[in-house]
Amino acid sequence: MDALDNKEIEALLKDLESDRVERKSSFRGSAPETVREAVCAFANDLAGQGKPGLVFVGARDDGSPAEGFEVTDEVLR
Repeated sequence: MDALDNKEIEALLKDLESDRVERKSSFRGSAPETVREAVCAFANDLAGQGKPGLVFVGARDDGSPAEGFEVTDEVLR
């Protein structure tokens, strides 16, 4: 599997959520569990794309930055 370059990552951030992309504006509430579920789905690669999946934390559904999102030690863990 080839690594993604910055241009590809930016395009995925701005595109719709898919079997390769998940966005969370925060990491509170059910977000940790749904992120784990997304990572499992990416690993299964049911679509057979052979490409990496990405989880964007701190991004809204349209790809714009979530207001007030802070990168804390908890989020990084």
